Order: sequence, then structure tokens, then C-alpha cells
Amino acid sequence: MPVKRILEGPSSGFWAEADYGRHNRIAWRTCDFKFDFKRRSVGNFGGFAPAKPKLTKELHIELMRLVITMPVRNDWDAAFQLCRRMDATLRQVPDIRARVLLIDDGSTTCPVQKDIPSNLLALERISMLELRRNLGHQRAIAVALAHLRQSWEADALVVMDADGEDRPEDILTLVGAAKKAAAPTAVFAERGKRLETVTFRAFYQVYRALHHVLTGRDIRFGNFSYIPWTYLDTLVVFPELWNHYAATFLKSGLPYVRVHADRDKRLAGRSQMSFVNLVMHGLSGLFANQEVVGTRVLIIVLLGSVLLLVGLASVLAVGMFTRLESPSWSATLVGLLIIVLAQALIATLGLIFLITMNRSQLGFLPIRDYAYFIRQETTLFER
Repeated sequence: MPVKRILEGPSSGFWAEADYGRHNRIAWRTCDFKFDFKRRSVGNFGGFAPAKPKLTKELHIELMRLVITMPVRNDWDAAFQLCRRMDATLRQVPDIRARVLLIDDGSTTCPVQKDIPSNLLALERISMLELRRNLGHQRAIAVALAHLRQSWEADALVVMDADGEDRPEDILTLVGAAKKAAAPTAVFAERGKRLETVTFRAFYQVYRALHHVLTGRDIRFGNFSYIPWTYLDTLVVFPELWNHYAATFLKSGLPYVRVHADRDKRLAGRSQMSFVNLVMHGLSGLFANQEVVGTRVLIIVLLGSVLLLVGLASVLAVGMFTRLESPSWSATLVGLLIIVLAQALIATLGLIFLITMNRSQLGFLPIRDYAYFIRQETTLFER
């Protein structure tokens, strides 16, 4: 039930004038407001109604239209539990109208009707975008962003995982950080405490270091983010969005801030992300910035070649101008290094050539091609 206005009285705090919804019930969403109730007749509605105080001031609250989208592949139990927790969290905030879009990424199981959340007070609608095939969570997000840009209207978008590792309580943290910004700004959740295995965390640190060396950017965040709706106009025309959402955002140059948010445990089920998928996800993040990566690799190879030439000149100088004898294996080692660096230089030049050729080909364009992958959109819950 949408609140029309908030009125302040001298003795009874705040009084909310609301539209009376179906079943003649009043659904109050309160944060720090205090209400004065008394039993009185209100025509055909009956029941309890707020005592209307003497009005001294009218306060207008600007409602934020928020869309939350999450890719799902068979994790319906976790996704619906997350929706219920999300509803409980957003009840604390009277100025957010939230809708959820679940992206069915080629699931082999269908959501059970009895498990679909009902009697929600904060979430206005839960919809499901059914894809024709499994694309992977990054490509599912790309399709969803383009679909939302074309078919929905809102003020902001939250992208998160549906397994519960992204906590619904942190949505308020993201929204709060965005409100503090002087201009429309995206907010990404920077990972602090992680619950993965030691092996995963070790590989993740190696990936972060490699990403920083090859791109010049430190990536400490994933999908969990808040972005102004106007940012969709820019993001959906990046072909790189097809492979990596966070890296594409970095490449776009749109302003953003980071806030701390620890990961939580999965609400249900087990992760379906294999080691191969994790590696491919990391490589996709690198090559979303392929021009920078190619240039930096070329510089590293050229620097290695220069150091090799300096070393070779030093060895030759020692043999020609001193009486010191070089080890017998030094010539073999120098020869092997020359071969390796020559091959690396050739491979790097080939990579740069492919990158240059790829720049002239548009490839997948989310805003143009997303509709090919959508079967239908259905509504699971609406109040």
C-alpha cells in the first residue's frame, strides 16, 4: 500500500495518510515514526485507524524505485529464502519501493509454487526472466541489464548473487553510500572476510596480483553493487559486458565508490562453480581490458629483451676483455633465453594484432542481441 504523505503533529509524532488497500487493511511501514492509534469508525473500513492530529507541517518523502536482479540456476530454495530476508530488511526503510527480477539461467528444475514467497510487505513484485539456455552468471547478468534497460523503469539497480552469500542487509549499506554521494554514483561491495577454502583464497590473491600488474587496477569486488538507472545506457553498449560485469564497469570509467561488506554462508545447496569456470571467469576479467593487457605484456617482454641483451653483452665483455672464463653452460643458457624471449615477443605481437583486429569487430552487443536469449518474463508474486 503506497504511503501518500507523512504529516507531523505537535503531540502525536508522525501520522501517515495512506491509501486503503484490498481487504480493508492498513499496512504500516515504520522506521523512526511514532503513531497514535485509537478505535473509531471510518466509514466502510472499520477497525483501527490513526488519530488525526492537528497538522502543523507536511513532510514529503521521495520514494526510491529500486530493482534487485539475481542470476539463478536451480538454487530456488536459496533465492526464495533470500527474498524473504530481503523483504524483512527493506521493511525498515519507508522510502524504498523494491522489485526483484530473478534470472533463470537455464535451470533444469522449476520453482515450486508453495515455495514462492507470499505475504511480503516491502517487495512489490518478484518476476522471473527465463533464458533459453544456460549462459553462465556473467552473461545472464548482461542479458538482464539490457532487458531492464528496455522494459523496466526505476531509479536504481542492485546486482547480487542469489545464493545468500551477498547479504540483504548490505543493500541498505550500498544505498546509504549512494545517497551520501554528491552526484549519481555506483557503489560496489568490497570483500573483506571470505568464507572460502584456503586454496581458493590463495588463488584469488594470485589473481588479484596478476590483474593489478596487467591492467593497473585492483579488483576487490564482484557482482554485488548498486548502480544508478541512467548508467544502464552506457553499460549495455559495451561488448565486454557479455563476459565480465565488474571489469566492464571499471573499463566504462563511470564514477563509483567501494564499501566494506563481508560474505555470508550459502543459504541452501552447494556451489555449482567449477575450478575451470573460476579460471575462465578470471581470464574474462583480464581480457575485458584487452588493450591494456596487450600493451603491458608487450612492455614486459621488451624490458625482458633489453635485460637479456645487457646480460649477453656483459658475458661477451667478460670473455673478450678479461681473463676470466665463463662457465661452459653460460652459452647454452643465453641461447635458450634468446629463443624463449623471441617466442614471447612473437606471441605478444600476435596478441596485439588480434586485439587490434577485434576492435574493428563489434561482436556481441547487449542492447542489440539480448532478446535472442530470452524465452519469457513471468510474475511469481505481486501485491
